[in-house]
Amino acid sequence: MTQVFTGAEQGLALEVLNLATTPIAVFELRDDDENRLRFVAGNRRFAEIFDDSRLRSGRSIPRLLDSITRVVARMSASDEPASVVVPDEAGTGYLRIVLQMPERDESSGPRRIVAEFQRLDENESDWQDLRSQVRQLQDLADNSTALMYVKNPRGEYTIVNRYFASLFGRPASEILGKTDHDLFDATSADVYQEHDRTVLESETAREVEEPFSQMGGETDPDADRRWLSIKFPLLDDSGVPYALGAISTDITARKRAESAATQAMHEAERANRSKSAFLSRMSHELRTPLNAVLGFAQLLGESELAPEHRQNVSYILEAGQHLLTLVNDVLDISWLESGAPGITTEYLPASIPIHQALEIIRPLAKQHDIEIASDLHGAIDISLKADPKRLKQVFFNLLGNAIKFNRPHGAIRVSTKQMDGTLRYLITDTGNGIRPEEIDSLFAPFERLSNAVGIEGSGLGLALSRALVEEMGGRIGVLHTAPGEGTSFFVDLPIADADAAQVMPIAESDYEPGDERLLETARVVQIEDTPANLLLLQEVLTRMGVRDLHNAASGSEGLDLIRRVRPHAVFLDLNLRDMSGAEVIAELAKDGELRGIPIIILSADATPARMADLRSRGAFAYLTKPFDMRLLKSTLVNAVQVRS
Repeated sequence: MTQVFTGAEQGLALEVLNLATTPIAVFELRDDDENRLRFVAGNRRFAEIFDDSRLRSGRSIPRLLDSITRVVARMSASDEPASVVVPDEAGTGYLRIVLQMPERDESSGPRRIVAEFQRLDENESDWQDLRSQVRQLQDLADNSTALMYVKNPRGEYTIVNRYFASLFGRPASEILGKTDHDLFDATSADVYQEHDRTVLESETAREVEEPFSQMGGETDPDADRRWLSIKFPLLDDSGVPYALGAISTDITARKRAESAATQAMHEAERANRSKSAFLSRMSHELRTPLNAVLGFAQLLGESELAPEHRQNVSYILEAGQHLLTLVNDVLDISWLESGAPGITTEYLPASIPIHQALEIIRPLAKQHDIEIASDLHGAIDISLKADPKRLKQVFFNLLGNAIKFNRPHGAIRVSTKQMDGTLRYLITDTGNGIRPEEIDSLFAPFERLSNAVGIEGSGLGLALSRALVEEMGGRIGVLHTAPGEGTSFFVDLPIADADAAQVMPIAESDYEPGDERLLETARVVQIEDTPANLLLLQEVLTRMGVRDLHNAASGSEGLDLIRRVRPHAVFLDLNLRDMSGAEVIAELAKDGELRGIPIIILSADATPARMADLRSRGAFAYLTKPFDMRLLKSTLVNAVQVRS
């Protein structure tokens, strides 16, 4: 027993304590030491149970002192003795600690607490209940594959489970009573301590990610390991936190999986950006020469030609249109597969897209002696939320196939009907039908049916149609087909709610009428760096009646020209040798007098994202090469009307 008292009176007091048959200890509580309980002395019986040298040297028994401190915090000198039950140091039984706080003068120094320790008898119900509860809790903690631990408000570990000790290769006795700064590297310990402080101050549980650290400050070979820690305050009867509990789970594998998924997503996004850039470039490279081929062929077709030469021109136009259709379908399929926005939906009358497609296809049907009958009563007063141009493209593909695969002097029937919130379009032909084993491959890209020999086509039309319809929330398929019985295709689209019809825009024609005489006095600037396309548009505009046309082969030259002549409209290519068309628009937007000039984009880049971007920047219209001469003329007339 270490002697801690000096003087006859203190020695006599200690001797009195030593006469007691139960363990007794004296503690003091200093107000200027954050109310931290400090061991003063214990009698001989106390020394038989506890090593008082550990208590005095600071290597305290955390659970003992913390238990006493919690009780003392609620005591005053006038209180009756208080008690608390705790496990003994060996962990084999339980002690009841009876605490008393003698009265003292304000000048008598730190408050003293006398603690008497009574070992619970194994036959006592308190002992049995506590042992059962603690064993259950200990078994629960020790069989967990997560770290489970408790720290007192000073950050000292008071409880750790078996997994905690085994993971770090230290016995629990070397961990209890230590702080994070005693055990781990300073950086990790600071993180742990800050999280503990936040939980205790807020008195609420928190879920936090924490770095993994080896004990003893050793370098962790697995530096990216992480814990997910659930930290929560343990509250006494008065609601004051007396400790912090925590459960920490190793989430390294999950974090690595998330990192790999993020990396894969970034790679996919990069690949999509590269693909989109490639498609944009290919669109430009393929459609630019086609613009010249089809444009000059159309001009030749309008000239006085010998019959055999006119026939040759028709062959050029037919082949060019077929190639353009193939290019458009390939690019559309690629854009949709790469996740690029392929459609722009709006509310529209259900009968408009199919009606427009029928009007376009009727001359072709008449040329092939195919009768078309349509009944669109099922679509009356029905509205859809769809992309009108894309939906018309789908119907045009289906009607075109119904003509190509029909028998001589055949027929096509088009009808609509409502079906449980869905509008069904039905297109039936009287052709040879499809063999059952070929139906599954009907909508696959580049697949050609056995009965398609000698029939022009790329095998992309139905694949693209399915992708577009599904983008609009619908479905497309074959309702019925059999060899010799023809084929019925259906397109199902969800019907929009009744309120949508009230705000639905009125459908407009692709070619708005205008006063074409305005072109005779209009000043027009063309900015184009491809000589063939520059000459083509010049010839086309001249035939339309434009007399005041100015040409520029670069963006900077075009800007100077616009500032000088103040045109009524500008045709602008996007891929110029010195600057992009978007940069030209941005420069014009800086000048208040030039900002209102209508800019008509005329580009071989037909990507939907590019078109939407330029429109958002203030372009009046976006026309793609090869251009439709009627659409180009109506667009120019409307632009001049705006400026006049």
